[in-house]
Amino acid sequence: MGASSLLTSIQQRRPVVGCAHMIRDEAVTEALRGVATDFLLVDMQHVAFGLESLQRTLIALHPSELAVLVRIPSNDYVTIGQMFDLGVTGVIVPMVNTRQDAMAAVAAAKYPPVGIRSWGPRRVSTFHGDPASYALTANDNTIVIVQIETQEAVDNLDDIISVPGLNGVMVGPADLAISMGYIHDRENQTVQSTIQFVLDRCLENEMPFGFFASSLESALYWIERGATILNCSSDSTFVVEGFNRIAGAVADLRAAGR
Repeated sequence: MGASSLLTSIQQRRPVVGCAHMIRDEAVTEALRGVATDFLLVDMQHVAFGLESLQRTLIALHPSELAVLVRIPSNDYVTIGQMFDLGVTGVIVPMVNTRQDAMAAVAAAKYPPVGIRSWGPRRVSTFHGDPASYALTANDNTIVIVQIETQEAVDNLDDIISVPGLNGVMVGPADLAISMGYIHDRENQTVQSTIQFVLDRCLENEMPFGFFASSLESALYWIERGATILNCSSDSTFVVEGFNRIAGAVADLRAAGR
């Protein structure tokens, strides 16, 4: 799914599903070119992805139409601009707790007069013919999603989702549980009820809701309740699961005396 198709689907509340691309290897990236998910998520917050490795990842994906969302390390004006200059489809901004935080993220992604993004689309403009052509549509095609992952963010939710130019919110369930005092009980009913509250408020205000799901079952659970943006596990998890499935099958054969 290309960038414009992903944005349209999000705006129309059609569920989009992707997986985290955590294996920093261009051969793996190339192998993922043809996957049928809606996007790949590159995690620069918790994985050793830097600007150079991100650029190599984007080059390895070209000319695939697969959209790329990047979870950036922090809500930083320079970093957000660099992401779009490199050609990512959208950014996911962690630890957004207030309306001011959300406004800063959106402003960093948009050129004046809408925002404060600095001009310098060295790589991305080449895919639009020339810089002048890119400038005509850039502000309309940059996707900005913020993470709701603290009790403070939940308390300020209505103010956050009212920010113009925001394309969606995603709940980070682990950090949300920790902020609520449930570091060892992340499936606590209070946490789940809080996530449902965020979803309900998003639905009431026509704000796309997203979730970091640890499994396909979890993703489907939230899609059935109205979620739009789902990240479902990661490539590194799939590798481990694949190896364990083979190991389990071999163990069963040995136990059967074969």
